[in-house]
Amino acid sequence: MTGVDRISVLPDAILVHILSFLSSQTVVTATSTLSTRWRDLWLSVPTVDLDDSLFRLRAKPDRFVPFAYAVLLSRDATQPILNFRLKYRSASVASCDVNFWLKIAIQRKVETVEFSPFFFSHVTLPTAIFTCSRLLVLKLQNLIVDRISTVHLPLLKTLHIDLVRFTNGEYLEIILSGCPNIHHLKIKGLELQQSFIPLGVTFPNLIHVELFVSQCKWIWIVRLLNNSPLLQVLDIGGEKLARPLVLPDPPYPQTVTGCLSSHLRACTMRNFLGYRFDIRFATYVLQNARVLKKMIQNSMEERDKYQILKKISKVPRISATCELLFE
Repeated sequence: MTGVDRISVLPDAILVHILSFLSSQTVVTATSTLSTRWRDLWLSVPTVDLDDSLFRLRAKPDRFVPFAYAVLLSRDATQPILNFRLKYRSASVASCDVNFWLKIAIQRKVETVEFSPFFFSHVTLPTAIFTCSRLLVLKLQNLIVDRISTVHLPLLKTLHIDLVRFTNGEYLEIILSGCPNIHHLKIKGLELQQSFIPLGVTFPNLIHVELFVSQCKWIWIVRLLNNSPLLQVLDIGGEKLARPLVLPDPPYPQTVTGCLSSHLRACTMRNFLGYRFDIRFATYVLQNARVLKKMIQNSMEERDKYQILKKISKVPRISATCELLFE
């Protein structure tokens, strides 16, 4: 029917749910020009998505900080902020601003935090973000982390660490040790130290791992497999992926524990260059992962591709249903 506004007659709960998929600036700007039916709905949206990209496109980056304060301080203190996203590339955002905004989100029962500041910003995160008992998802990007004391995230299921520099090599271990229920772990752009997967840390609920790092040693990945009894998906890749491997003699561990015997279903090896260490690890997985459905290998050097495929294809697979895919 022409001229009938069917959207405005929807219940508030549905309208608020629709608005939660938009950035906060889009929500505030769009609803403020509509009828009074829409004008205050943004105050109830459980998602606060602060992104300065629109301000930069309009050559008004300095207006982002006042806008962020207005969005957070205009809301009723009883209204929860379940999802908080903060992304900015403007140098006008100060560390004290970030801390204040994050603290407000934590006080409002936040469950998801996604934080991506200006490239490698030196921001001291509020300690409360690592002891937030309600937090389910934490995604950090482009950060320098210089202070972590206690981490207690009992409900956290998803942890993404992307291009994060730790001033202390033990900080990553502290974070992982404080996330006992993590299901999905993604680490990208991090040069791992020898203590990356501590022998004393297990991941009893970990299902999906993505590791894209430089100078990664296969012995760490084997240790991760052994410490993750429920792991189903392993996705690994990076520069100089397998240099060097230091597996004990004999070449594979005497016992196969963790996820290999009953849970690992997919293994992707990116930037697979066919080094001796790469092939040894692929062989280890193929010979011990009983329920493996597929192993994917890609980015191989074209000149050695045929010989590498020949070697891997000859490896006996303990899983009768395992499929080898080369991309």
